[in-house]
Amino acid sequence: MELKDLFKSKVSVFKADLKTKEEVINFLVDKLSSEKMIANKKTFKDAILKRESEASTGMGDGIGIPHAINNTVKEPCIAFVSLKSPIDWQSLDNKPVDLIFMIATNDEKGEAHLGALADLSKFLMKPEFQEALRKAKAFKDLSKAFDNKVETKKVEAKNGKYDVIGITACPTGIAHTYLAEEKLIEYATELGLSVKIETQGRRGTENKLTQEDVENAKVIILAHDKNLQGMGRFGGKQVIDTTTKDAIFNGKQLIEEFGKTEKTTTAKAVSSKDDEVSDDFSLKKFAQVKGNLLAGVSRMLPFVVAGGIILGIGFLIDFAAGNGDAGGNFGTVNEVAGWFSAIGKTAMMMMVPILAAYIAYTIVGPQGLMPGFVAGLLADGTGGFAYSGDKTGWSGLWSRLIPGDIPMQSGFIGGMVGAYAAALIVFGLTLWFRRFRKSFHGIRDIVLIPVLSLLGIALVMFALNIPLGYTMYGLQQFLKLLAEHNLLILLGAILGFMMCVDMGGPINKIAYVTGTLSVSGGLGDNKLITVTMAAAMAGGMIPPLGIALCTMLFRNAWSQKEKDSAKANWLMGAFFISEGAIPFMVTDPKRISISAMAGGTITGLIVGGCKITLGAPHGGIAVFPLLKSGLVSNMNSGLGIGLGVGLYILAIVVGTLVMATILGFWKTYDIKKGKLVIAN
Repeated sequence: MELKDLFKSKVSVFKADLKTKEEVINFLVDKLSSEKMIANKKTFKDAILKRESEASTGMGDGIGIPHAINNTVKEPCIAFVSLKSPIDWQSLDNKPVDLIFMIATNDEKGEAHLGALADLSKFLMKPEFQEALRKAKAFKDLSKAFDNKVETKKVEAKNGKYDVIGITACPTGIAHTYLAEEKLIEYATELGLSVKIETQGRRGTENKLTQEDVENAKVIILAHDKNLQGMGRFGGKQVIDTTTKDAIFNGKQLIEEFGKTEKTTTAKAVSSKDDEVSDDFSLKKFAQVKGNLLAGVSRMLPFVVAGGIILGIGFLIDFAAGNGDAGGNFGTVNEVAGWFSAIGKTAMMMMVPILAAYIAYTIVGPQGLMPGFVAGLLADGTGGFAYSGDKTGWSGLWSRLIPGDIPMQSGFIGGMVGAYAAALIVFGLTLWFRRFRKSFHGIRDIVLIPVLSLLGIALVMFALNIPLGYTMYGLQQFLKLLAEHNLLILLGAILGFMMCVDMGGPINKIAYVTGTLSVSGGLGDNKLITVTMAAAMAGGMIPPLGIALCTMLFRNAWSQKEKDSAKANWLMGAFFISEGAIPFMVTDPKRISISAMAGGTITGLIVGGCKITLGAPHGGIAVFPLLKSGLVSNMNSGLGIGLGVGLYILAIVVGTLVMATILGFWKTYDIKKGKLVIAN
């Protein structure tokens, strides 16, 4: 792909009358969106603004290069606008800009477009090219400007020995990396010196410096805005360690004054183990817990939301078909209902595996997907191959190694821990095999790392699920004891509380599984025993509903992005999809969890005190017609059903209001005290 192929006439505008940086960004983003080159305008704009907040993209010489690498980009391209009058862009040279290139790219289109983008810097540094663009009145003029080859005549190295060497690198690996490279080459050539610059950009390491290059160099400049790979080569050598901005604007002075100023320092020795791991693949990724979890949650939610709603449709159809007394089989008796329920169950079954897979992927890349996914499968017991009450044939193959019939699933929490374990295993194996010859990389990446990481995560999950499984079993037996002794108010309060602790994790699952046991007869034949299921479902509806209500009652305590995201929680809460609260809990675990537990406990108390029963294991509002109240002698009467539905709605409303109020006042107080900052 040639550089000019990234420019499109539909997103190239000449002599626009725009007055501010914000106007330009909005203008170009709108253009990209209207031409369907980006799938989500808001997401892409947020990525552009985030990059702008990190460092100026005003490169000097009147040029601005706002850019973002984002998966919402459908077609990698460069949107261009020249301005009638220059505007402030907080440029590196403090001068206004009139030529703006908005780079929209992703990580899915391979090397071709990244190579073309790297060439952009070579053109932008040339005054004749800049002048051609300022004179351009139409797209044909822009395209023609790229027809002239841009080459810097370098000074030949003597006996393969370079006078000036260096490394350039920036966080996104597109703009500053290659601009700094081009300027250092230009400055060295002006001084009559041979030069070799290594770039550590989006395409990886290019033009790599050898140890011989380092030993023979007279000047070494490390121009970077992120950690560099391969620092072990420079141990004990004199270097100038600076920024890409400094190299772009002061590179000539840096070369001339090398060894004579305080900028010249001695590089520290770095161990070979640390030296082999780049900034994009390092232990730092493990510390970005919030970002890693949100990455997994964002990919998990579509499965949960779509699956939960379609499962609810199955329950509604089965109820309409007169199968409301089917107990644990509710939703499967009618053939049409079963068709919908199968879709919903299949999608929701993937919740924990997808979560774990993408957490691991975020930390270590594609190699983490497979072991992360398997960690999620084993945490949730999906498929029944490893864990099952049926220990025959292909079922319960791991359960046979454990005495008794103890459940060994660790759910949401196990999936998260397993994802980190999978990422750590892949990280370790990658370090272990780092010295493989290039001809063996295929065997390493396709066979060795996948096989060994699969075995490693299997051992980790087998060990992890045992203590979690026994803990879950003990709690479940305690809840069963409360149900058997008719301590319904206490049982309801505990179940409501548990459903809000970890939003789909093991504690939540214990409460839910106890409820489903009551529906299937696993807790006895007492007609009030399904209060357990009613309390569990009501408690699970509180977190998403409480967050949604809070964003309405306390609008100033939430960012616009959070308020927009919370709108979906009304639907998720209504259909008993607790996981809708997870993205909010990840970013604010203390306030969300505690307020949710308070609301869930109140809801559970009301459900238990009013003896509300439920004969369906899921569905939210889809199964409300099955609710009954034991406050009347004939629970199956119209009065019993009416009381059940009415009091149940009251319990949920009260719990939702309690959570929203606690959460809202808490956030508002912390905002006033400066403990919490809302970014809009």
